[in-house]
Formats: sequence, structure tokens, C-alpha cells
Amino acid sequence: MRGGLYLETASEEDLEALLALEQASYTHPWTLRNFRDALLAEGALVVVLRAPFEPGDRARGIVGYCVAQLVVDELHVHNVLVRPAERSRGLGRRLLGLVLGIAARRGARAALLEVRQGNWPALHLYRALGFAAVAVRRDYYDRPREDAVVLRKADLTALLDP
Repeated sequence: MRGGLYLETASEEDLEALLALEQASYTHPWTLRNFRDALLAEGALVVVLRAPFEPGDRARGIVGYCVAQLVVDELHVHNVLVRPAERSRGLGRRLLGLVLGIAARRGARAALLEVRQGNWPALHLYRALGFAAVAVRRDYYDRPREDAVVLRKADLTALLDP
């Protein structure tokens, strides 16, 4: 990958690329409408980690993305994804860490997310970022059927500069 990566707010022009990445990565992917609704939601935080790209690049240089929503003082992380070829490079940690910092500056005091019980790489990442299990949602996922672990990160204000 040439050049550095940068974080920016996703736009309508990114939706097809986000959808393609989502469909290539999940058994139950979001739809175009899900992404469009996320962009328009109150408190939305939809960001992409992007590499420089050439015009006509259908992937639009997107290496990863995060969809989250600030509800009062709590960040709900809906989706975090790094392109399969770019995984195991710390990009998911970097991406989510940046999103948590942005949310803290916007008034979030805590963050919540759900993850498949068997998704060990994601569980490891979230725990390394300070998330702790607070509940289990039985049979939350299908294809395959699996429980979700609800994780919470308290005190996002600690991420703010003193």
C-alpha cells in the first residue's frame, strides 16, 4: 500500500465500496440502506480508514471502517471492519482507538458493542482496548447461530488530553 492512511468521515460516494467490503466479510452483511441510514442517523459516526486511491478505484482506497452512534453520553459501536488482506497489522486497534477518542471529545463517557462469542481476534482487540464483558445475548447471530458477548468500555473521558 503506497502512502499513508488517513481517517475521514464516510460519504455517500463510499457506500458501494462499504457494501462490497461488508458482503465479502460477513455472513449476514449490512445492506446499502443500512449504511445510508447510518450516515443520516442522529449522533452518527461513520468513518473510513483510507489509503490514497486513483479515480475509478471501486474500493475507494478503503482499508477499514467503523460505524458507531453517540446516544446521549454512550457510544454504540455497530460495526468495525478491516479489509481481510490488511488484518493483523494493528489497523483495527488504530481505527477503533481513533473513533473512541472522537466520541470522548463529543461527550461519550462509555462505549458498548456486541461481538460473536467465537470471534477471538475481535474479542482480543476489544479487551486490549479496555472493553469488558457485561452480558451475553443468546442466539443473537445466525448463519451460524451463535451468542453475542456484550462488551462495555467505561470512562472514555480518560482518553481526553488533560
